Amino acid sequence: MIEQVCSMALTFAHSEGRMQFAWQDLVEAMTTIESGTAVRIEYVPAETRAVAIHEAGHAVASHVYMKDVLSTRLSIRKRGNSLGHHQAIEKEERFSSWRSEEFAKLIWTLGAMAAERVFYGENSTGVGGDLESATTRAAWMVGVCGMGPEPPDLSGKVPAAELEEREKEIMDRYDRIGQRIMNRVSNGSALQGDPIASVLSDSSKRRAAAQILGQAYVAAQSLIEANRAEVESIAETLVARRELHGDEVVTLLERHRLHRPEFDLTDDENWPKL
Repeated sequence: MIEQVCSMALTFAHSEGRMQFAWQDLVEAMTTIESGTAVRIEYVPAETRAVAIHEAGHAVASHVYMKDVLSTRLSIRKRGNSLGHHQAIEKEERFSSWRSEEFAKLIWTLGAMAAERVFYGENSTGVGGDLESATTRAAWMVGVCGMGPEPPDLSGKVPAAELEEREKEIMDRYDRIGQRIMNRVSNGSALQGDPIASVLSDSSKRRAAAQILGQAYVAAQSLIEANRAEVESIAETLVARRELHGDEVVTLLERHRLHRPEFDLTDDENWPKL
């Protein structure tokens, strides 16, 4: 892979009449191999901002919720079928993960949709891949890893006599939000050997997966709303630069001092309108 990157970097240099490649050639070669060749097009200004908001949503969610992960690339250059992308890697090589870490990945995935809805009141077609990925992950958590939805913590917030009813009401709300997000990735049954299809064709498991999706989306949207000015500033930087790499991305995110908000489940005004 290193040989392939160096060879491609030298090709980039030769195409511009240079005999040696430089650091930027290596970065472009690595990005091309990992994410596809950049397409030399310009988006119209409104779409440029929308794509930047989308990717800033991913980056902010990752930075706040994915603790042992480092953002390495933030881009609004079209590569392949993607109008932009945010890439992150683990700080240490790991071979397993906890439920909290898988849930954080869901929030990261849904961060872009949440950002679009906070800034535009609707979402674009650009979230299609994110929703499919999130649906698959939630179904895998439920059907393969035994990672069901966590019950809400309402202790001290509602009377004890109302606790069970309010918990059910909140889980129903998560379910409705998750069902709106969820894509039916495939048909099937437990006998077909496809665990994702098996989960999504089983009503109780599908409900559990939808509740996890609902919980993740609520966390994502409350995060974007609480850091709205910061998300917009990150997007503006991305519009100006088009693509940031490595320490540039980390420094940009850390500079904005993003914070994780408290979410009052008992306040109807806090719930997203989907």
